Amino acid sequence: MSASILLRSTLPRTFTSTTGRNVSWSTLQGMPFAISHNTDNSGVVIARRAASSSTQYVPGGPIYKGTVNDPTTFPPPSKTHGSYHWAFERLLSAALLPMTAAAFATSGTAYPVLDGLLGISLVMHSHIGFDAILVDYLHERKFPILGPLTTWTLRATTVGVLVGVYQFNTNDIGLTELITKVWIA
Repeated sequence: MSASILLRSTLPRTFTSTTGRNVSWSTLQGMPFAISHNTDNSGVVIARRAASSSTQYVPGGPIYKGTVNDPTTFPPPSKTHGSYHWAFERLLSAALLPMTAAAFATSGTAYPVLDGLLGISLVMHSHIGFDAILVDYLHERKFPILGPLTTWTLRATTVGVLVGVYQFNTNDIGLTELITKVWIA
């Protein structure tokens, strides 16, 4: 804390280099320095050139847009992300309740469209939930290889499950009939 106050109080004035000469602020701009305070508590800030070759000054240097106090830019609105995505998740979750009740009240073989909608809705609901887990815990910025790999694995698995549910609903007894038979047994 005291070092930062000391740095702020003496930074606009002049620096004392390690040789004892006064160096003006204008000559120090654009050069990499390791800044530390003097150990004898004289209130003098010492500026030393960085000795590492990895921190050598590059003319022009990196250009950063804005400052740390600028707000984050918002992404453009998209139908697949943000509030639209959140509203779709809530509507899908809310629609699963009456759809599940209707599927069990009726026979799946008598209403194959309802059976298909229930199968697609359950798979999409599960996909959105697992995708939220991957976005939260295996984000692409932190895990540049594992994040996209698991996301694409989830997408391929979802497509495979949708094909399997379609095959099961069209060539076998269907999802609601299966659950009814398991529930009775």
